[in-house]
Amino acid sequence: MRVYIAGALSSKEVTDRNPSKVVTDYISNVSEMCKQASVIRRAGHFPFVPALDFLLGAVNGDWDEDDYRDIGMSFLEVCDAMVVISLSSGVRREAERANDLEIPVYYGVKNFLEGTK
Repeated sequence: MRVYIAGALSSKEVTDRNPSKVVTDYISNVSEMCKQASVIRRAGHFPFVPALDFLLGAVNGDWDEDDYRDIGMSFLEVCDAMVVISLSSGVRREAERANDLEIPVYYGVKNFLEGTK
């Protein structure tokens, strides 16, 4: 299955928007999504981690949030499942879109793996 890996990107701390904390949280969140994608890949599926589009942004440097969102949503539309690693407002929008497309949404890799046996 093609599996969309969704997770929070921004800092989990609403009250402390310290720039260095936002950056380290972002890196930590992307790392966790990649780790979970590796578990899914080892189980024989094909994960897509939309958070990795930051690499395209590093090359282009002038994209705005909608550019990233459009790429992710485009890939979501061709996936067979969505796995939520952590919640955010963006992940909730992605889950709503997946539901509209009748793409199953699993909360956690364990639930996905158990649900696809």
